[in-house]
Order: sequence, then C-alpha cells, then structure tokens
Amino acid sequence: MCIGVGAADIAKLTATAWKLYKSYKDAPEDFSRLQTELMSLHAILSEISDTLAEMDELDTSRRNRLAILTDGCEGVLQDMQAVYARFDSLGTQQQRTWQRMRMGVEDLSGLRDRLVSCCTMLTVWNVAVINSSTSRINKKLDKFVAEVRAGLREGSVITTPDAAQTIDSSPDVWNELRRELEDVGISAAVVEEKKEYILEWLKEALADGGLDEDSAEEDDAHVSSLAPLSTGRVNKRLHSVDSGYGGSDGASSFRGSISTKVDMHVANNAFEEELRRQRAQWHPEEGKTLRQIRTPTESTMVQVKVRRRTHPVVMIKKLFKNDTDIIEAASGGQVEQVAKLISLGMDVNARDRWGWTALSMCGYGGYKEIARMLLDHGADLDNVDVDGDTPTSLAIQRGHAELVVMFDEEREARDLKIRETDTEVPRRVHEVPA
Repeated sequence: MCIGVGAADIAKLTATAWKLYKSYKDAPEDFSRLQTELMSLHAILSEISDTLAEMDELDTSRRNRLAILTDGCEGVLQDMQAVYARFDSLGTQQQRTWQRMRMGVEDLSGLRDRLVSCCTMLTVWNVAVINSSTSRINKKLDKFVAEVRAGLREGSVITTPDAAQTIDSSPDVWNELRRELEDVGISAAVVEEKKEYILEWLKEALADGGLDEDSAEEDDAHVSSLAPLSTGRVNKRLHSVDSGYGGSDGASSFRGSISTKVDMHVANNAFEEELRRQRAQWHPEEGKTLRQIRTPTESTMVQVKVRRRTHPVVMIKKLFKNDTDIIEAASGGQVEQVAKLISLGMDVNARDRWGWTALSMCGYGGYKEIARMLLDHGADLDNVDVDGDTPTSLAIQRGHAELVVMFDEEREARDLKIRETDTEVPRRVHEVPA
C-alpha cells in the first residue's frame, strides 16, 4: 500500500461518486444526463484506487499532482451534491415546477464540463503512472530481448560487442537505443525517467549472454531448457513482491525471454502461414508480394502518406487555397484532405479569426490521426485562442484523454530533443562578463 498519497481520499471520492450516480440516475432528465460522466468518474477512481493499493512508492511530483486533481474532483462532487440536495428538498409540486422551468440547467451544464475535465485529467495521470511502472517496462524489455534473440532486430546497438560499456557512456548509442525501445512501446519520456533501471536490466542481460542471437538449430535446446527454469533461477523482476507500479531493487534476469523467443518463432511462423493462405484467397494471381497484401484490419484504416511537393503546378494550386482550409478540413475530421493540404505546403499553424488552429480542432473533436500528422509536421502545442484555450485544454474539456496523453508525450519528446541539441556549456558565475 502506498502511504500518504490520498488512498483513503480516493476511496471516499469513489463512494461519493457512486452515491451521486444512483441519485442522479433516478432524478429528472436534466440530472440523469450526468450519470454517464459520474459512472466514468467512478470507474477511473476505482482504477486509481487499485493502482495505489498495489504501489510501493510514488514520486513527489505525481503525489502532488494527484492531490491537486482529487481536490478539484472533490469540489465538483460537493457542488453536485448541493444542487441535487436543493432539488430533493422541494415538495412534489415545486419539483414539477423546477422541471418545467428547467431551473438549474446552467449549473448542471457547468458541473458536467468540470466533471469531464476531472475524468480526463485523472485518466491521464493513471495512464502516466501505469506506463512508467516497472511491470510494464519489464514486459516491453522482455519483448525487445526476445526480438533481438530471434534475429528480428538486426543491427541493433545492443548487439555490438561493447554494448555494455557504450549504452550509458555514449550519448549517440543511448539515443539510438531509446528509439529502439520506443519502437516496442516504451515512450521517450519513460525511457528517460527510468534510465537507470533500464540500463541495469540490459547490462545484466548482456553480462549473462541474454542478448546473443540464436540460430534456428538452437531453438530445440532452448525449449528443453525451459522446464528447469521454472524451479531454478527465476526472473526476479517478474516474480518479486514489487507489484510493478513502484520502485525495484534493480535486480533482474532475462530468463523469461527464452520462452518468449521460442513462442515468438512459433507465432511468427503461424502468422506467415495464415498470411500465405489468405493471400491465396484474396490474390490468386501469382507474383504478389507481402507488401502488396493488406489484412482486413489494414484495409479499414486510412493509409495516408504526406509528401512535400515543389512542382510548379502544385505551387499554383496552393495559390488558390486559403490558409484556413487546413483548419476546416481538420474540423471535419478529413484525414486525407489534411494530408493533401500539408503536401501542398500549407501552414499547419495557420489561425482563423478566433485563434484556432488545425490542432485546436483536433483537441476539440478528438481526431487522433490528424493530430498525429500535424504534430509530425511541427504543429504548435502552445497556441492560445481568443478564449485562452490551447489544444491540450480543449482536449481536456472535451474528455479526449488519449489526445491529452499524446500531447503530453509529444511535448516531452520535443523538450528532450531540445536538450539533446543544446551543446552550449553553462559557464560559472565568475566566468560571466560583468
């Protein structure tokens, strides 16, 4: 149990949210419209309660952030209780008049907006904690090791002879390793936050030969060696008392990756066989390559490639476009149109009369694909419209937690890139000219 981070307060808020949910569910329509948001709040509070119950420790910044969020959440629930208590205290005739006159609608509308923001920010907090948990990092590292051993990451920096010495001494090697870890699902921000933990994990795996590629002939030997591993040396990180959300003693073992490696070979072979079977059904003609085949999942996704064009005809076409066209396309969720406008060289940070950009529209409408495309082409995360809103604040208000997470991770990635490219060496005070 993580002490001192408001676990008891979270439990109290969860009970209050559930009590209000039941009250609002049986209340008139204007109240019952908030029951979905109350159920969402109850769900995320329950998840956070489970997270805290399994944690060993929580860093100060996250503890303080959680305290701020729970205080805001408590204020919203208290105001919701007050509005309902006011209605419930009325007589039957007065309640009917309340419903007919739709009294308190503005109050309930404001409370709904605040409730959505609370749910969104609590979700973002919980996602950040889970993403940086040692349990999740262990699973991703195991997958990374399994892919290296299976020969699926040819040329990885971790396979070089001096990897154990260079991964923490060479900035270039570390940056390349970070990109490889991002590929298996560990964000750049988490990699930096848990740098020491990851380095120690990988160094032990390297020292024990756990990242050596194996030939296909050695697979049978690995399969036969799996049985004694379950009773012999086990993966301390996966089987320690640490739940995976808090810290760890740093001890690790890569042994679990052996079975993962064998399972991956089996799964990959089965997938290739299934892909060949489906290819024969979809494309009976010969000569088709795997790159020409799309699975049912891929065929339903929008595949958009943005290419900058400088052909004179393209430049002429741009002259007939308004700067706000990209904003209008983003507001309608038109992925292909946004990609086309970017390829024409349209400014992704163009603003309309109200100060909205295409990314602002994504924050409001929840368009993740367009947002990712705009961010990849330099969209401004800090644009402020006439109402003082940014893309992030709009996403929070509208309850688009996944977008808020995307914006936060992008901001951290950009800040990290700036720090990496900043080669200026700070000077001592006595070296600064008067």
